[in-house]
Amino acid sequence: MVNTVRGWLRAEGRRPRSGELSTFAARVRALYAETPLPTYVERQLRVLESLNDEIADADRELATTAKADPVARRLMTVPGVGPSTAVRFVAALDDISRFKGAHMVESYLGLVPGEDSSAERKRRTSITKAGPTALRWCLVQAAWAARRTRRKDPMHRWVDEVEKRRGKRVAVLALARKLAGILFAIWRNGTVYEPRRSSAV
Repeated sequence: MVNTVRGWLRAEGRRPRSGELSTFAARVRALYAETPLPTYVERQLRVLESLNDEIADADRELATTAKADPVARRLMTVPGVGPSTAVRFVAALDDISRFKGAHMVESYLGLVPGEDSSAERKRRTSITKAGPTALRWCLVQAAWAARRTRRKDPMHRWVDEVEKRRGKRVAVLALARKLAGILFAIWRNGTVYEPRRSSAV
């Protein structure tokens, strides 16, 4: 819907100033403060505003759910991990005793390299992408957020070293896998995030 409105604006030779999605409708209307918008464009903007309200309500409900769960609260002490990632992690793993170690969790979530080998050769492939796709996506987004915001955290120094050797995308996937292991350890041990200990996980 945003792209539809943007397409119409391009045809008009106008472009709204940059900003968050929640302010898109207001920014478009600001371009037409002196002339009314066509009804079909205004209708799109009203639907967008309604969707933004619903999304904000859902976000608040999710935050309340995460704060009410003691495990999710502890998981949210990890850099980059918010309510969505914490709640999805708890829901996907369900019973932490099912997993003997962090590597089993990483494998379950499809964050480990695959293998395409035969008797004569061994070849590693990209991650297997097994398990719950939405949680894997959340962990990757959490890795991007942690990398962007917690520059003095020991975990950040670790991912910088990986990036020097393998590039940014591989480093972020490696950090997502590391986050899965950290979240597992915090849940299993009933602890919270401790930078020095977690950098070694």
